[in-house]
Amino acid sequence: MKITSIEISVFELPIYPVLTKVVPVGNPSELRWQQAFPKGGAVPVQVMQVITDEGINGICTVGDWRYTELTWRQIAQLRELVIGENPLERDLLLSKLNAVSRFFEPGWFGGFDNCLWDIEGKVKNLPVSKLLGGAKQKIQAYYNTAGGTAEDLIRDGEIGIEAGFTVLKDHLPFGARKNIEIFREFRKVFGESIGLMHDAALVNYTFDEAVRVGKELEDLNFVWLEEPLPDRHHKDYVNLCKQLKIPVAGAETLMNEPEISKLWLESGAIDILRVNGRHGTTPILNASKFAAQLNTTVEPNAYGPLFGIVHAHIDCGISNIDWFENAPPARGAEMGEEIGLLNPIRPVSGWVSPPSGPGWGSEWDWLQFEKKRIAVL
Repeated sequence: MKITSIEISVFELPIYPVLTKVVPVGNPSELRWQQAFPKGGAVPVQVMQVITDEGINGICTVGDWRYTELTWRQIAQLRELVIGENPLERDLLLSKLNAVSRFFEPGWFGGFDNCLWDIEGKVKNLPVSKLLGGAKQKIQAYYNTAGGTAEDLIRDGEIGIEAGFTVLKDHLPFGARKNIEIFREFRKVFGESIGLMHDAALVNYTFDEAVRVGKELEDLNFVWLEEPLPDRHHKDYVNLCKQLKIPVAGAETLMNEPEISKLWLESGAIDILRVNGRHGTTPILNASKFAAQLNTTVEPNAYGPLFGIVHAHIDCGISNIDWFENAPPARGAEMGEEIGLLNPIRPVSGWVSPPSGPGWGSEWDWLQFEKKRIAVL
């Protein structure tokens, strides 16, 4: 079997905020910036197909709900190194691509790696979840609450609970003091039977604030504290993890660099490693094996490639993954359907199962796919 071509189909979808403003927070002497007021809009979304001479092809989105494009140079480099090669020799192909990655962002060929997994599953007539180990049939999903006020967030959390979710995650954007007040309100309203997580990516806490918030979350029995500090503040993270009992999850802005992520986990800078299938399935499998040696988990971030399908397989295939993140984007399944995907992931009563077909098991309305496509690269 040989790869004969790489085809990139381009669509436009309102899949992530186009622009984001920042506002100053903290004292003028310690100026910090916080994200605010994202603007939506249609953006290019690429779907890659790896075509083989035997008619067994792999398909996957290039990214997840962000980072959805390869540049023309990356596409040309990919074709230069993989056309004519055997798609089942995945390690060989990934090593070739790593050899030219110095001037590209790490993980740039994750979509290609995912296409190779799709091909292997189709050749072996197995779903990718089985290729990865087949650890479980389904996985529990947590619900990301949305809203501009505490009242809105509580109302949305109740919607999630009514849909069958028993774990909620917030992205409170306020300062430590106000956030702590809302955490207490969450626990009071939702009760002890609902799991709660705090993602601090929008806050930009100081170290002392992160400690204070973490201690409060311990008292309120939260599941984890996610990204309470800028990812590159390694020493602060090590000290934070030493002071807190609650698991600290991160480091999302480094997760496209598996070797660096492993160093953070090994050094005690994080307790739970965040990963994303947009950087490829192979790095996640490797990271999970390393994390298992440290008796911890890797947890995929956001909905994932192929409108949730890739993460559903990864989460159910690998034993030391505990959760499926149900968003963003908020309308991920609908956007998948808009371009012809017939079976995007939708949690049922708070749980997710991957498609049972070979490879990723994605099913397509190819007439709709071609109708919505705006370009082929």
